[in-house]
Amino acid sequence: MIYDVSFLAILIFIVFVALVLGLSFYFGRKTKSASGYYAAGGTIHWGVNGIAFAGDYLSAASFLGICGMIAFSG
Repeated sequence: MIYDVSFLAILIFIVFVALVLGLSFYFGRKTKSASGYYAAGGTIHWGVNGIAFAGDYLSAASFLGICGMIAFSG
């Protein structure tokens, strides 16, 4: 029984990795210039990008901080 579960987990992981690599190569071949690798072709203003980055970082930091506080304090 344990063999079946671990085999299934490894199979799902391999399928996921293959899917991500396949999508990466597919979309990598479609890109014609360096600007194609940037979000929205590099047209997003640096201030907006900074605010998005800060929001992502702060939400992750607060979530991890709450988890750590609960784990430490109970």
